[in-house]
Amino acid sequence: MKRIVLLALLSSGLFAASFEDNVKNLIEKQANAKVNIVNSIDLKDSKNLKIVIVEIAEGSSQRVPMFVTSDGNTIIGLSNIFFTASKADEDIVSKATAETMAYNENASKAAAGKLIDALREEQYITLKSSAKNPKTYFIVADPNCGYCREELRNVEDKLKTHNVNMVIVGILGEDSQKKAAYLVDKVKSNMSEKEKLNGIREVFSANFKAPATIDTSKIEATTDSLFKTGVITGVPFIYEK
Repeated sequence: MKRIVLLALLSSGLFAASFEDNVKNLIEKQANAKVNIVNSIDLKDSKNLKIVIVEIAEGSSQRVPMFVTSDGNTIIGLSNIFFTASKADEDIVSKATAETMAYNENASKAAAGKLIDALREEQYITLKSSAKNPKTYFIVADPNCGYCREELRNVEDKLKTHNVNMVIVGILGEDSQKKAAYLVDKVKSNMSEKEKLNGIREVFSANFKAPATIDTSKIEATTDSLFKTGVITGVPFIYEK
């Protein structure tokens, strides 16, 4: 009896390893990307399908949920359109999808935080709060970004509780890079917070004209360091710590 149980356990372990190997090998062959299998979940009523959570091993380490046949030889992408007569299977898929999305969001925030934490003080403009123990609020912004201008309208309220660090980038083209370079050169650390904020708002104004000639190499370096990995994809980008 013990021998039968042991064989059954070994058999199930070999099957699991074979299934995950099949999935991993198939994805890596077709997508030309290294992946790890995080989890495989049996559906209750759809016996021929599993939901598998795959993590991209390189770069962003994002996780992707997908349907896989029980032999591991066919993979079906999980889309927004999913219908099943089984409430149990619907709940399993919904839970796995929600957990994956939450993980990806947290992972993206952590990765973006590392990029911003690596910036040197001269790469952003600090607006100091009058609060006793202020938190820190980073705004990554482009002078030609309309939504960034909207974010600037709330800065005084944010300064009541936070130091605000403005990371000025030039992601929206050459004109943005010139405006950003002008602003970083114009605003000095010994200015008052009001003077700094007035300088920022001047350059972020839709009517401001960038100088025809100005060195943009520092702005290009800052922009590249934040956006080259694809973790941060747009502006304004907010990071709080």
